Amino acid sequence: MAADPDDFKAALGRFASGVTVVTLGGAEDHGMTASAFCSLSLDPPLVLVCVKTGNTTHGKLIASKGFGVNILGRDQVHLSNRFAGWGAAPDQDKWADLDIQRGPVSGAPLISGALAHLDCSLYGTQDGGDHTIFIGRVENAEGFGDRDSLEPLLYFAGGYRGVGESL
Repeated sequence: MAADPDDFKAALGRFASGVTVVTLGGAEDHGMTASAFCSLSLDPPLVLVCVKTGNTTHGKLIASKGFGVNILGRDQVHLSNRFAGWGAAPDQDKWADLDIQRGPVSGAPLISGALAHLDCSLYGTQDGGDHTIFIGRVENAEGFGDRDSLEPLLYFAGGYRGVGESL
């Protein structure tokens, strides 16, 4: 018998995750906040992001040749909320005031000020129940800032958090 969905969600809420914005280029730029993201392999360099079936981003990712990943810092809660669709008018242009560059492989917008950018080609997909697991081959990776001063944005127990001092 499977775990009760509410118990499952409550237990996993105790696992801190980084916050990213997954982006797609093309005729119209698109982005989605994702915390269901992680590294998968070093050789070849692979990452994965899980996207709910039926989500707008899901269909766009299926049709894409690649995507970008923007790893957000603690001061970018507003970007996470914007790309999650929280607090913005439905017709707001999510890109209007952002400084972006394009991933050379995916063409996806990469948001200036992020802690890191990954430019990925779509390597494959796997069924993940009510989600699809999108696997990206990292074609280009850039990290920004001095490692000792970085402050990542985390999602934990239903809210945004930062990190304390290094142990």
